[in-house]
Amino acid sequence: MTTHTKKRKFIRWTSFLILCGLVVLGFGGMPVRAFDDGTQTVWDGYAPTTVMIDAGHGGMDSGAIAFNGQYEKDLSLEYALKIGAYIQMLDPSIAVLYTRTGDEVAWVDEETTMDFEVDDLVGRSTVVNTYAPDYLLCVHFNSAEDPAAYGYEAFVRPEDGTSQQVYSLLSQKLANAGFSADLGLLSTADAPLHMVDLTNSASMLLELGFLTNEGDVYAINDPVMKENICRSIAEAYVETIHGASMN
Repeated sequence: MTTHTKKRKFIRWTSFLILCGLVVLGFGGMPVRAFDDGTQTVWDGYAPTTVMIDAGHGGMDSGAIAFNGQYEKDLSLEYALKIGAYIQMLDPSIAVLYTRTGDEVAWVDEETTMDFEVDDLVGRSTVVNTYAPDYLLCVHFNSAEDPAAYGYEAFVRPEDGTSQQVYSLLSQKLANAGFSADLGLLSTADAPLHMVDLTNSASMLLELGFLTNEGDVYAINDPVMKENICRSIAEAYVETIHGASMN
């Protein structure tokens, strides 16, 4: 990880009443399951294993902006949906949930919020903890002041051996696909993250390359590489869930 890596957030919210209010009001929207025909529905029942995929940022928060003008929020959503689609293709019995399937961040009222960042993280993590998936994958892209910085990395809790196993498989598969450089798995003991530390699932935040690096941006936009990346991540989750290699 570079010294100028995108600033990551850890926010502790101490107001129990606000959290309860989010639960009672339903966050303004629930996690959804999307279908191939473009329709979506609230997921009311769980398969034996549930994976929730959280596309980072959204709404008024663009996230990082690539050197070519692309928004992180758009790329993270595209990748989140593709990863989820591959998981269900590989094993339809696995339930895949998404915190968002469009640009809207349903748990924040953008017209009235006094602190979007705090409200977003609190609402987002409350959605996750209410639905209690077995696995949580937060999809992000990185940025740095140094345009030479490149590669992918992930963050997990130090005691989360399950997510560590996912990353071990994921990094092997991305290496085989020829994608960028593995910057390693980092512990939130050293770099606290709200969406990892304050969610109860096996949680991983994945930074899939630097939007400030031309090589990474070209790779993540290449149609073939994009499919290889998303399938590799999906396979890592499915193989971890089944406890055996799919190869």
